[in-house]
Amino acid sequence: MPDDIYNDGRHYDGMFPDSVKEVKFFAAHVRGTVLELACGTGRVAIPLTEAGFSVTGIDISAGMLETARQKSDAVAWIQGDIRDFHLDRQFSTVIFVFNALCHLLTLDDFEACMRCVREHLAPDGRLIIDVFVPEFRILTRPHDSLFLFSEYPDPDGSGRMMVMSSNRYEPDTQINRITTYHRFPNGPEVQGSLTMRMYYPQELDALLKYNGFTIEQKFGDYEGKPFDSKSEQQIIIARPM
Repeated sequence: MPDDIYNDGRHYDGMFPDSVKEVKFFAAHVRGTVLELACGTGRVAIPLTEAGFSVTGIDISAGMLETARQKSDAVAWIQGDIRDFHLDRQFSTVIFVFNALCHLLTLDDFEACMRCVREHLAPDGRLIIDVFVPEFRILTRPHDSLFLFSEYPDPDGSGRMMVMSSNRYEPDTQINRITTYHRFPNGPEVQGSLTMRMYYPQELDALLKYNGFTIEQKFGDYEGKPFDSKSEQQIIIARPM
C-alpha cells in the first residue's frame, strides 16, 4: 500500500513542486520510448511528453494517478506494482527518479523490481536512477523532535499548509520511518507516514551489478557533475549486461 502522503496527488504536488533542472536533465538523457516507474502525478512524465517523447507511467497509488490524469492525457498512465508488472512491450529508457527507489524496502523488493526492468528494457536500452545520498545528520536527529517538512498553499484555497515531521532510523534495516503532521489552515492536524529505505553509494552500485546492469555514468547533480564525496544525489545511467 502507498504511504499516506501519496493518497492525495494535489497535496503531493504542493509538498514537492516541479524542478526545472531535474526535468531538463532527464529530457537530455532519455532516448526513444520511456517508461517511468513510480511516476506519481507526472512531474517528470508530463514534461517529457511535452518535449516529444512517448511516455508510459506506472504507479501503485490511485490518488496520485487521478491527479496525473487530470493534468495530462498524453501519458499512458497505468496503475500497478513496480515489483510485479508485465506490459508485453519493451522501452528504450526506463527511469526511476525523485527518490522513488527508496520505496523498495527490502532486497527482495529491489530484485523483483529489477527483474521487471530487465523484462521491459530493450537490449540496447538504458536505466536511469535518481536517488539522494543518505544524510546522517537527518537520519540521526532526535526522534521526539519535530522539523519543518514542507509548506505550501492549501489546494482547497483556505490558506497555507504546514507539514512537520519526525523520523526514526533503523540502522539494521536501513529504513527511515517518517511521521508527518499536516496542519490545515482552518482544521485539524492530520498525521501521516512515509517509509523509506536508504541506499548508500557503493551498495547501490553493487546491487545494480549483481542484478544484471553495468553503470555507464554516475552524476552527483542535475548539472551533470561527476559523482564524488560531496555529491548529494546519485544519478545513474546503466545498461543491461
